[in-house]
Amino acid sequence: MSNARTILWLLAAIALAAAATVLLSFSGGVDRALVQRPSLLDATAAAVSRLTVERRGEPRTVIERADRWRLVEPCSAGVDEQVVKKLLDALATSEIEDTVGDQDLLRLGRTRSDFGLDEPAVTVRTVAGSVESVVSFGAATPSGGGVYAAVEGEDAVFVVASNVLAAVDVPTSGFRSRALFRVGPEAVLSFDVKRGAGSFMRFVRDGEVWRMTMPGESAASAPKVKALLDAVMGARAVDFVWPVGTPGEQTTVTDSQLATYGLDPENSATVTLKCADGVDRQVSFGKEAGGGLVYALIHNSRAIVTVDGALKDMALPVASDFADDRLFPFDRSLATKLSVADGCVNYLLARDEGGAWRLDAPVAAATDAGGVDKLLDRVFSLRVSDTNATGVAVSVNAETFMVDRGAALGGLRLESLRSREIMNIEPGNLRRIVSTGPEKGAKPTAVVYDRDLRAWKVESSENGGAAAPEAIEAAAGAVNPLRAEWIVKLRVSAADLREYGLETPRWTIAIDQVREDSVRRNVLIGDQAQGGWFATLGAADAVFVLSDETVARLTAPLVGE
Repeated sequence: MSNARTILWLLAAIALAAAATVLLSFSGGVDRALVQRPSLLDATAAAVSRLTVERRGEPRTVIERADRWRLVEPCSAGVDEQVVKKLLDALATSEIEDTVGDQDLLRLGRTRSDFGLDEPAVTVRTVAGSVESVVSFGAATPSGGGVYAAVEGEDAVFVVASNVLAAVDVPTSGFRSRALFRVGPEAVLSFDVKRGAGSFMRFVRDGEVWRMTMPGESAASAPKVKALLDAVMGARAVDFVWPVGTPGEQTTVTDSQLATYGLDPENSATVTLKCADGVDRQVSFGKEAGGGLVYALIHNSRAIVTVDGALKDMALPVASDFADDRLFPFDRSLATKLSVADGCVNYLLARDEGGAWRLDAPVAAATDAGGVDKLLDRVFSLRVSDTNATGVAVSVNAETFMVDRGAALGGLRLESLRSREIMNIEPGNLRRIVSTGPEKGAKPTAVVYDRDLRAWKVESSENGGAAAPEAIEAAAGAVNPLRAEWIVKLRVSAADLREYGLETPRWTIAIDQVREDSVRRNVLIGDQAQGGWFATLGAADAVFVLSDETVARLTAPLVGE
C-alpha cells in the first residue's frame, strides 16, 4: 500500500513538471500543427502603408506612408524612417521561437491573461493593401530572453525574442525625425541671418565662392560660412516641445507660445535658407532651455524643439565676423593660373584638367608638388593688409595685387617650384653616350649600343680599348632619372654660365636616344658647389646642383683597357 501511494505521488509530480514545462516554454506534448507562422506579420515590411502603435496609458501613434512616412497622430510631423523600418523588419523577419494553442492552455488551466496578453503592453496594427494585422505583446518569459505575443485571429500564444518588443515599444517622440533639415549644405544657394529687430545679413553663393550682399557687398569667409551651414543643416532636436499630441493642443503655433520661448520675431535669431529645389527653409533660435540647450522653431514654424545652444551663438555674429579680407577669397582648388613677378622674372604656373600644376615660365618644366603647395598656402593666406606697392606682383586667375615679398613668399625660393627631376630616359631608349672630360683639348669618348649584338661597343676613343659595361650602366642609371639636389636659378644667362663654370664645362655628357626624331641632351657639369656640382641641361635650362655620387656615375670612364 505504501509503495502504491509513493508511485501515485511520483506520477503526479511528473505530470505537474510536464505542465510547468509547457507553461514556461511551450515545449513537450503540444500539438504544433495548430498554427504554422514564419513570423508575426502576414505581409512584407515594404508592403505596409499604415502603422499604428498603441502603448498602455498613452495616446496612439499613427504613421502613414505616401511618398515617405509621416506621423499623423497624435500630431502631424516628420518621422525617422529608420525607426519605422526597424519596427517593421522586427515584425516581418523575426523568428517565432515557440507556440502553444488556446486549447492546450485550457487543458493546463491557463488563459492569455497569465501571459500579460489581456491588457497588452504594446499593440501594433499594420495595413498592407487589404491585409490588416494586429500583433500584441505581453509579459516577458521567465528567462527574460523572450516575450509572449498574440496575433489577432490566431488561437495561439507565441514566443519571440525580446529585441522584437524593444523595436516596437517606441513612444511617439521616438518616431519623430530629429533632423532639422532633410537637405545638406550643398543644396543652399543663399541664406539670410536676422537678429531680432536688429541686424540683417544675406549671403549668396556663386559656385564655390560666398559673398555677403547685405548689409554691404563684400567677400564672405568661406570657412565661416561652411561652419555655420554645416552646424545648422546637421543639427538635431534634443526634445520636442510642441506639438506633442496632448488633448486640446493648438494645431498652429501661437504668438503667446513664440513669446514664451523667445521665438517671436523681435527676440529670436533666424536663419532662412533658399535651396536649389525652390523651397525656403527656416530655423529660429530663442531662449535658453537649460542644460546648454535653447528653444528652436523649426520646419517652417511647424514645431518647437530644444537644440544645442551653440547653434544660436553661431547665428548671432555681426557682419564683420563673416568678412573675408583675403586678397583671393575663394578656395584654392578653383585656382587655374598663378604667377609671381619678382623683379624682371615672372614665374608662371598653370593647372591642367587633371589638377596637376606645370611651370610655363621662366622655363617650361614639371613642378615640384611640395614647392607649389607651399606657394599656394602663402598666396591664399594673403590679406588686404599685405598689399605693398614696392613688393612682388601676385596673380591668381584674373586678379593681380602688389604684395609684400615676405608675406607672399616667406622663406620660399621660387626656384623650388621647378621639379628637381631634370631628365628621365629609360635604359632601353639609350642609343649613344658621348663623354668629354675636363682635360684641355680632350677628345670625346663615345659608346653606342649595337642592337644586333645586344651589346655596347666603342664608337670613338682616343686611346682605344673596349666598352666598360659597369661604367655605362652607372651612367644610364644616373639619367633614369637625373635628379638635382636643388635648383640654383631658372632663367640662365651667359653671365650665369660663366659664374657657375658652365661656359667651358668640366664635363659634357651627351645622350642620344633610339628615336630618330629625338634631340641630343647635353648635361654640362661646371664648378664644384656646396653639396655637389653646378650643372645645366644644354645651356638653356635651369642651373642646378648634382650630387657628387651622380657626377661620379656620369663621368666614369666609358672605355676600359
